[in-house]
Amino acid sequence: MSDRQAETRQYDQMYLTGDTTYERPLTSPYYPLYRKVLELCAREGIRSVLEVGCGSGVLAEMLIAAGITYAGFDFSAVAVEKARQRNRGGRFSVADATDSGSYEVPYRGIICCEVLEHIEPDLETVRRWRPGAVCVCSVPNFDYPTHVRLFRSESEVRRRYAALLDIKRIDRVAKSASANLSWPNYFRRLRWARNEPTRLLGMLGINAFSWYGGWFVFVAQRR
Repeated sequence: MSDRQAETRQYDQMYLTGDTTYERPLTSPYYPLYRKVLELCAREGIRSVLEVGCGSGVLAEMLIAAGITYAGFDFSAVAVEKARQRNRGGRFSVADATDSGSYEVPYRGIICCEVLEHIEPDLETVRRWRPGAVCVCSVPNFDYPTHVRLFRSESEVRRRYAALLDIKRIDRVAKSASANLSWPNYFRRLRWARNEPTRLLGMLGINAFSWYGGWFVFVAQRR
């Protein structure tokens, strides 16, 4: 079995058994990221998108509800089937981000969140995007077993992608400190953190980007 086949099987299994983080948008730690993507699409006037790495279609659901013409793909067939079941609109397909054929659909904008940090050939992927396309992307400031890179600053993001993308702005989006927590558990953690000033400030939403982690979300145009 190739590394790519093993990775696909790993993600298929995740979407079969452990997709709750994505399935509940309002309590997901990714919800602030999704909201920022919607905000930036509206600000940039993006009305037609191709999402690279659509997963199980949670962000797609929000984009479609906002009236955006949507197409998306993922290398996990299980994720794509869930995305189709979740969304009555949009077009979903199984495809590889590094394959030029994956981008042969009409689109004005690219959405690429929770993807580039997972693949070694991230620059090869970006190179496949249509010149002139407006892109809304995210990369993390935190490590994870499936991450092959992370970013400590905006300047690191610019250096990584400057040859391919004209980056117009970079925003910091922190994970929600209360995501996936009931209110009793949230307040319990606040009490536990009272003697750890940095942790307490993070749970109160102060400096949460550094303490809990988050994403650099950037808007760019493909050169």
